[in-house]
Amino acid sequence: MNAVAGQLPELEFLTKLQRILNEGLFSASYKYALLLALAELSVEKSIAPDGTLRIELDELADRFITLYWRQVAPFGGETMLAQNAGRQASIINKIAAFKARAPTLSVARGHKRWSQLVREVGRLLDQMPLWKLQLVGKERLDFLYEERLVDRGIVLRPGVAACFCAQFGVVQALVQTAWLSFVQRLPLNRPILGSMTDLVDFLFGCERSGLRVISESLLDLQKRRCFYCGGEIRDAGAVDHFIPWSRYPLDLGHNFVLAHAACNNDKRDMLAASAHLERWVQRIDSEAATLGEVFDAARFPFDADASLSVAEWAYENAERARALVWVRKGQTARLSGEWREWFT
Repeated sequence: MNAVAGQLPELEFLTKLQRILNEGLFSASYKYALLLALAELSVEKSIAPDGTLRIELDELADRFITLYWRQVAPFGGETMLAQNAGRQASIINKIAAFKARAPTLSVARGHKRWSQLVREVGRLLDQMPLWKLQLVGKERLDFLYEERLVDRGIVLRPGVAACFCAQFGVVQALVQTAWLSFVQRLPLNRPILGSMTDLVDFLFGCERSGLRVISESLLDLQKRRCFYCGGEIRDAGAVDHFIPWSRYPLDLGHNFVLAHAACNNDKRDMLAASAHLERWVQRIDSEAATLGEVFDAARFPFDADASLSVAEWAYENAERARALVWVRKGQTARLSGEWREWFT
């Protein structure tokens, strides 16, 4: 899609979408389903001459049920996978209960209570994910749709539906991968999935062999202190990709730091704030010989120049997107141009 006055360029659309996936809070998988539903309905429905697209709440609810229908079946013939960090998501329970009455989606659509299920799911969408999807930290990106119902529907902003159509394959891949990763990380699913939790890492993830040796050496190098908060590490600590793997698959030694598991989990897929970047760059310079010995001993590839180049690229893109960065547990901030000082 070419950029048209008043409409959303595709690059800006994808950049903001990635901010939702990388920086947004996901306690349930609803937001992934909502993004896929918006993308699919954008392809299937007719876009208005002004570039907007109206989507009825019942249409979204119907698509939600369709997306979750396969997922509410017992995994491996045993237990249904969790879709929520706490108790099972309420929409999932409603769909699962309905599926017990109507084993196939075609049968379900003909059931006398199908319309009631659609209304109930629509009500839950209105209560939860619709108005949280565009929330990143305390900021609302508000680029997909205005956050209010208009006659029991939402209206995608000019150009959004066209972006969903033009970049459908990219959007689908981004959202499905993030959804899969979310489900795999949920503690309730680990006993069910077993070794399958390693499947994505096996196919596309980072090289984990040698990380134990790196972990032990970084523990000494960092004097048993968390790289981020400076607190004492009382266990083995967590090896963290300083530039998150989701931003760029940088599997080089200099990109690893040791942190508290709590700091690592809270940072998630966000870039670290400028103060952390400063210490990381300084460590690459001041501890060059020691780090080289650590990586050689672990037989782990390393390249300081490549690591710094990727970091500069990642922070430049984040500043352009006006992204939030991780400061400390529970705190984020807007990335300013201060980060550039460490690459001059």
